[in-house]
Amino acid sequence: MDKIKLHNPTLRVLEIFEAIYSSVDGLTLAEISRHTGIAKGTLHPIVMTLLHEGFLQNIGSRIAIGKNCFKLGYAYVHSLNYLDIFKPHMREIVAACDEICQLGILDGGYVLYIEKTEPKQAIRIESSAGKTIAAYATALGKCLLSGLNNEAIVELYPREFIKYTARTTPDVKTLLQQLAAVRSNGYAHEIGETNIDIECLAVPIKISDKVLASISVSLPIFRSTPEKIEQILHVLKLHAGLLEKEFALLPMEVKRFSD
Repeated sequence: MDKIKLHNPTLRVLEIFEAIYSSVDGLTLAEISRHTGIAKGTLHPIVMTLLHEGFLQNIGSRIAIGKNCFKLGYAYVHSLNYLDIFKPHMREIVAACDEICQLGILDGGYVLYIEKTEPKQAIRIESSAGKTIAAYATALGKCLLSGLNNEAIVELYPREFIKYTARTTPDVKTLLQQLAAVRSNGYAHEIGETNIDIECLAVPIKISDKVLASISVSLPIFRSTPEKIEQILHVLKLHAGLLEKEFALLPMEVKRFSD
């Protein structure tokens, strides 16, 4: 197959979005230039156009993602009709465990969180659909990575791992050992890898042995007990099995969300 020739001006726009999306409070024009390597003279008219069209917005002296990006993301989420299958199961999981349930898919070496259902707990875990985090540091991500072979995983992570906490998985060698356990046990369990106070269990959702997504339950460590962990794991595995049976009956065009 011939190699596709990419359009450099379009790539510059995407690099701008990636840089701003990865920031917490937005970036100044100078910071965008440093992050992307795009000269200010080239950058300025692109950013001004995106601001005018509502894909970026000014917040004081900084530039952040705009409302029209939200509209595109919202349209994408609603194009994923399989979410209608997940949502009732996620509500039942939350009702049984009284903790937050999240759904994620693999996006390169990251987990993309695409849905959440929250409990009525007074103390809740903050989460948002649309965020990404390194897959090696989350139970959700480890379930998703368990569907890849070891060679593919090594290729995903050519650089040193980001350390979110002192407990974050330190390197690829350790990750591969953990993934072997995930494949054997059918679930992942991480404690304090992205937030030192949070514990998480997750299970993969498979069709024909291909991991399509993962669902998880997260809870503050102070609410964790061996009995509760056992209950959460039982509930997750129960609903994973039910979801896999439902997806097995669907036409192939509905099973496209991990492509």
